[in-house]
Amino acid sequence: MRLRLFVLAVTLAMTMAEFIEVQKLAPGDLRTRFGLSPSCDPSLTALTTDPAANLVTVAIDCRDNPATTSPPAGASGERPRPK
Repeated sequence: MRLRLFVLAVTLAMTMAEFIEVQKLAPGDLRTRFGLSPSCDPSLTALTTDPAANLVTVAIDCRDNPATTSPPAGASGERPRPK
């Protein structure tokens, strides 16, 4: 099993309409809009305690993007195969 670490990058309040528009953005556009690192694989979550509220709290999690980072040699945890 491989565990992935994440770091909470941004938490902010926005209207539901703004959240819907932000949710449509591609990962690269999210990184640009919120100034996230190129290695960030952004994930959005909206939270509200009042269903009638127009404002939501949005958390943008930044997970390590495997396409831009590679583990050091031998870091897979596998044992070398006998020759």
